[in-house]
Amino acid sequence: MMRIIRDSLLSGNANRRSWMALTDPSTSELTQAAATLDIPESFLRKRLEGEASRPLIKEERLISLQFQVPMPEAGAAGQFTLVPLSLYFVPGYFVTLAEREIPFLNRLIDPRKPRKRWELVLRIIAEVTRNYLPTARSVTREMTVVERDLRQAQRHDVVYRGLDINDRLLALDLGLLQLEYVVSEIAHFLPAGDTFLMELHEDTRVELSQVRDQVDSDQATLSELLESYAYVVHNNVNHLFKFMAALIILATIPLFIPGAVAMNVPLGPLPHWRYGFAAVTGGLVLVEMLTAGVFYRMGWLKLD
Repeated sequence: MMRIIRDSLLSGNANRRSWMALTDPSTSELTQAAATLDIPESFLRKRLEGEASRPLIKEERLISLQFQVPMPEAGAAGQFTLVPLSLYFVPGYFVTLAEREIPFLNRLIDPRKPRKRWELVLRIIAEVTRNYLPTARSVTREMTVVERDLRQAQRHDVVYRGLDINDRLLALDLGLLQLEYVVSEIAHFLPAGDTFLMELHEDTRVELSQVRDQVDSDQATLSELLESYAYVVHNNVNHLFKFMAALIILATIPLFIPGAVAMNVPLGPLPHWRYGFAAVTGGLVLVEMLTAGVFYRMGWLKLD
């Protein structure tokens, strides 16, 4: 869909620009937009698809910014999609390009109260940052559930959920890192004497830093949780091997009797002794009990 709303914001020299909103545009709309803006269609298409590129591009007739907007998935707690949002400033136009509708754009871009160019950009970035905060919190709540389940059951499917959460936190962190870069670069374009824009920029930078600190903290917590689980699993497997080794040794001790009798060597008077069988059996039982006692004290015969 392509919409053009006239006189929606002010340029640096106080002239009004029209807002071209491109939301999941068709091929013909993208071609028309490229011709109107004098921008290569391939450039717009790559940005629409979120292809890796520089977050901020400044040329003679073009300023382009791109960052990721977290959009929660309906009916799925903690699930979200990072939607690439591109902003363009060209002579006469301010352009937004995204594959999904970004709700807050219609609220921020009001033709009745047009904002200056960099003020609008900073307010859009601040709104994107605020979208990251509830998304990170929903992921954190799911991480708490995973931690509880791991403590109770230590099931492998819970570990996979933890790894999935880690991937989502990493995606949020990368999106915030890209946003941080854009904010730092914008500082070079702001008018030096505009106190309002400077304060707005600093507020946006601080808010962005706080959200990123929370995401980084959640990542560290989840990593420690998964490492602890891996240590517990490794320790349990090691203990299981010790238990099996102890059982094998205990089962091997009684085999000394048939092994000794089967040897084709004279055993002296022992086979003809009246109490020989009882003595040998008693000795083996004693050795078995002593060995089992040693293994038990070493913890090899405990599975708790």
